[in-house]
Amino acid sequence: MSGENLRGAIVYASGMEQETISRQFSPDENGTLLEYVLDSVWTVADELNVAFKNDPDLSVVESISPFGARIFNASGEENSVDPILSAFKNSKAELCILATEKVPLLKPNVVLALFNAAQGYDLAIPRWNDGRLEPLLAVYRGKALLRLASSKIIPSGASVDAAMESFVNHLFDVKYVSIEEELAELDPELDSFLKVVDGNSLTLARSKASVRGTRMKKSD
Repeated sequence: MSGENLRGAIVYASGMEQETISRQFSPDENGTLLEYVLDSVWTVADELNVAFKNDPDLSVVESISPFGARIFNASGEENSVDPILSAFKNSKAELCILATEKVPLLKPNVVLALFNAAQGYDLAIPRWNDGRLEPLLAVYRGKALLRLASSKIIPSGASVDAAMESFVNHLFDVKYVSIEEELAELDPELDSFLKVVDGNSLTLARSKASVRGTRMKKSD
């Protein structure tokens, strides 16, 4: 299968995978936030990659090994966005969805819709009616993103959020996908955009996940 027909997924693990809030996301199954997001994307993507902000513990690596994901970490990198760029550089897919482990309720049909919207564009990005964008839940054309990265538009030490926002602002062929008017048809409660960042959002996500069903893992 050629690269233009492949769908890639890059999940950015920002550090929560090693925190209590993540490890206790689904105590009955010992499922972490990261595992839930991988569950969501593997049914749509042909290739899985995980870009770690910090070097992961062995237990984390072992927990995601059944998914067959390639791992990219921060060792020797200058900027926090570098592991993400390394994943794009090594991906065989022209289009990759970028997500983080903070959205465990991401729905596969939303992922597929973003891939479909990205056809013919360098970026398909969800947009709220108030204009807010979701740079860390979007489909990028890797070549376009890497060209921008080589132009050194990102200052040293920039956060991942700031770096991805800058990339979005410099890409020209962008497809904006309305969250409330388009994606809400696929995900009425917009659970795909529920971010786990604290105890309250963890409790809400866990209650929603309890009716989602048993997690699935990609077999070899």
